[in-house]
Amino acid sequence: MRKMVLILGAVMASLGLSACSSGTKATIDQSVASLGAQADLQVHFTASVSGSGVAEAQRVLQVVSMDTRYVNPSGGPLSQANGMDNAEILLNVGAKSLLDVRVINGNAYLYADLTAINSIPGIPLTGKDQTELAAVQLFLGGKWFEVPAQLVNTVLPTSAAAKAQAAKDQAIVRTILDALTNLIDEGPATSLASGGYSETGTLESVLQALEPTIASVDPSASTTGPVPGSYTLTLTNSGSAATGGSISITAPQGNGTPGNATVSLSATVTHDDDPIAVPPDVTVITPALIQQLEGSSSSL
Repeated sequence: MRKMVLILGAVMASLGLSACSSGTKATIDQSVASLGAQADLQVHFTASVSGSGVAEAQRVLQVVSMDTRYVNPSGGPLSQANGMDNAEILLNVGAKSLLDVRVINGNAYLYADLTAINSIPGIPLTGKDQTELAAVQLFLGGKWFEVPAQLVNTVLPTSAAAKAQAAKDQAIVRTILDALTNLIDEGPATSLASGGYSETGTLESVLQALEPTIASVDPSASTTGPVPGSYTLTLTNSGSAATGGSISITAPQGNGTPGNATVSLSATVTHDDDPIAVPPDVTVITPALIQQLEGSSSSL
């Protein structure tokens, strides 16, 4: 979850680095630093899509959102948590949380309310699907489960090969992020009257920036252009503090559908002094309970 903040910060930091003055760069640096300057951080994510033939997808996105929350339990800045911060992810459908995942002192806490699925428009659930969903909800829904840190460590792979692959994957992600950061750094950023910066570029430039990394991962992958379309990145500020960011991509829809489609992801940043607490009435997950759950799911 900390990687998500770092990636958001890196994208935001890249905006405006090519703007006119060193004062602008200083403002950008301060806004990015503000993400981890306090003991807590909340980020609310929403998405949207526009264009012909995407009405059904937009109806779904209108009711779906995600919240990520971070707290340094020591009360110091998040940037000084050294990996010991508590975190929470909520996947929301309207006013309900379909999934709530908390990580506190290394322990994971899980909560699901599968009835929220019925609030997503256009989900093709048959009568059988509804019956199975109700059965799973009766067994798992509306309850908190704890996955102790010790159990997580025994379940996750710890072999040398798994660690090497994880390190390789992280290196690829880092290379991609560096390439995108350099691309944005070289582009022109525009100051916003309300505070912040915006930048627009072509998807072809993104492909060219990522081509060396794509070729190194999969030499057979095709990176033949041109790629039509554009992207827009935006950072919003209040003074020198970041309050949000967004990315939108506009490109031809394809599949014979005329016109372009635009997909957007927006993030709103707050610092609400909101602690992440251990939930009450928790059922602790044990190896025996995992076997029981596996047996129950296979019988559905």
